[in-house]
Amino acid sequence: MLAAGDGKRLKSDLPKVLHSVGGRALLAHVLTALEPSGFATTIVVASPRKAEVAAAMTDAGFAEIDYVVQDTPRGTADATRVALDALPQNITTVVICPGDTPLISPGSIERLLADHRSTGAVATLLTARVSDPTGYGRVLRDEGGLVRAIVEERDASDQERRVDEINTSAYVFNRERLDAMLPKVGQANAQVEYYLTDVIGLMVAEGEIVVAVEGSADEARGVNSRADLAEAGEALRRQTAERWMSEGVTIVDPGTTYIDASVTIERDAVIRPFTFLEGNTTIGARAEIGPHARIVDSKVADDASITYSVVVGSEIGSKASVGPFASLRAGTVLKRNARAGTFVETKKTTIGEDSKANHLAYLGDAVIGDRVNVGAGTITCNWDGTEKHETVIEDDAYIGSDTMLVAPTKIGRRAATGAGAVVKGNVPDDALAVGAPARIIPGKGDKMRRKPDEQTKDAGG
Repeated sequence: MLAAGDGKRLKSDLPKVLHSVGGRALLAHVLTALEPSGFATTIVVASPRKAEVAAAMTDAGFAEIDYVVQDTPRGTADATRVALDALPQNITTVVICPGDTPLISPGSIERLLADHRSTGAVATLLTARVSDPTGYGRVLRDEGGLVRAIVEERDASDQERRVDEINTSAYVFNRERLDAMLPKVGQANAQVEYYLTDVIGLMVAEGEIVVAVEGSADEARGVNSRADLAEAGEALRRQTAERWMSEGVTIVDPGTTYIDASVTIERDAVIRPFTFLEGNTTIGARAEIGPHARIVDSKVADDASITYSVVVGSEIGSKASVGPFASLRAGTVLKRNARAGTFVETKKTTIGEDSKANHLAYLGDAVIGDRVNVGAGTITCNWDGTEKHETVIEDDAYIGSDTMLVAPTKIGRRAATGAGAVVKGNVPDDALAVGAPARIIPGKGDKMRRKPDEQTKDAGG
């Protein structure tokens, strides 16, 4: 993996290959494409900022990688030499890819390897035909269609620049022949660098077989600027949307839908416009997401719905609903058929089955049981100026509008609070808390008539 470029045109303090697109660093996309081929050894050629690249790839799940440093950027042939010096001698076939081509596919890597083996070539390269080849090296063929050279644009003649077949910079080489050719590469070019592309012409000149496999134009997209990054992102989004639609997911408007490569979506989910699904997010079957939803590192179960809302680091249960205009922060859990409605904010809070906070509430550091009604304007006052405290609301409780629950506090089963109550301490089962500060009236809770004996009576017992 050639990943030592500094990306000057990106004008960034971040190493080029760590810029993110589609939810992954550029280099992580390429490593993901290589994984299915099961290579014995993976070596990344990095700049002197190797430690940053290695740490980022380890965090992304790529731990079994060796890193070497190209101290001075002297070209792709020099970077290849640095990698080969670190490669075990028993390796006979080498795949070389740039670390800034996030759209390269596992299928193309497999085709490269298969054609390389079947043809007995010493080099096999991945090419693409594009309508505008500006900026790319051109693949030159002889009258019989065989590859004879790759010429970089700065060194190409006017006629050569009209060639629409370009080099993607992905290759398979016979390691022995590559070792032999690299010392012959010179610097007589516009950039005064050692070009790996020159190896192709040197091999052909010595009568070696070089073949090409044609891939898609998208796979050739290298990222050298912010504009390139945006174009690659657009292509990745299109591919991702097409893949999920082929799996039975409805995406109403792919052009305004953003789905990271790490996201998974089950069949018959509906994704509406201006939805952002990011990180390690899973969307269940028949869930309805959007419009205007952002969901990050969260689990959304079957038949849930989220609209005009932000959900981060949360779990949304089956048939639960969120929004519009809700903000669910990290640690939120909505259980089956729970609801966090309009202008509700939660943080590190569990809302139990069939419980509802329909509007205008802040619920932080709270555990809310089943079948609880949280009235508009309710706030769990969880911070005392020094530390956070927990609020517990047990099953079947009723929290009246504008209640201030001053944590730590516990609201008992079937207990209730009156509108505007300021509750400190605990409210016993079936009790009512009213006023500011609240006073407790025993036996006056159960606003939703859920005492066990009444449930039995309602059932005909």
